[in-house]
Amino acid sequence: MNAAIASGMDAESILVAKGLTRSFSGFTAVKNVDIKVSRNTIHSVIGPNGAGKSTLFNLLTRFLEADAGTITYKGADVTRTRPAQLARQGVVRSFQISAVFPHLTASQNLCIPLQRMAGFTKVFWRSTVCMSEIEDRVADLLKRFGLSAYAHVAAGELPYGRKRALELATTFALEPELALLDEPMAGLGIEDVARVTDLIAAQAGGNTIVMVEHNLKVVQKLSDVVTVLCRGEVLAEGPYDTVAEDPRVLEAYIGH
Repeated sequence: MNAAIASGMDAESILVAKGLTRSFSGFTAVKNVDIKVSRNTIHSVIGPNGAGKSTLFNLLTRFLEADAGTITYKGADVTRTRPAQLARQGVVRSFQISAVFPHLTASQNLCIPLQRMAGFTKVFWRSTVCMSEIEDRVADLLKRFGLSAYAHVAAGELPYGRKRALELATTFALEPELALLDEPMAGLGIEDVARVTDLIAAQAGGNTIVMVEHNLKVVQKLSDVVTVLCRGEVLAEGPYDTVAEDPRVLEAYIGH
């Protein structure tokens, strides 16, 4: 757990949302949500089904427009910023469904974000040029994410857990200041959950992570701060052990 959080110190905020609200055909999915994410922490968003987690995540990453409220990133208002522009500013997200290029190898998938960072946009499909310039970085990412043995395997043929690892590798290849992970454990078996949990923990030292996740054991292990949503509103917030004992959270999850 981050030392600043553990000691009760208030770290600098990198992302702040105030009063976020979004409705669909008269149904309010997110209502007046405030959330503050401190630098170099893992901030998890949890809640029962239908709590508004995915909607909030899409609002924060600008894949949805807010009906009301503001979003500030590094002190600048990004409430109306387009997702691609926000990504160029250092906010990168993953998706529930693995978003890799299935017909490209693991190495080639990693080339794509790395060549974008290196300014190779005009040689998008010239993988030999890409690899000659950034092969060391690709090799490092493959090793960090346990994919060295799969370097030349097509992403579509990877075991699902390794495919998830590749998606994380492509996310962190962009060296984001803020990474938003949408249910990274979705569909994983027990062994893969443990592996991916360790991979995320290994990135936490120099990155800020916001994570939507259903697996509470993972949330407990990784999170510095947990925000609990229920019916589109913030029900509780704080360290995992604190919110897990909150009577309102118990009521929302287990009904008593």
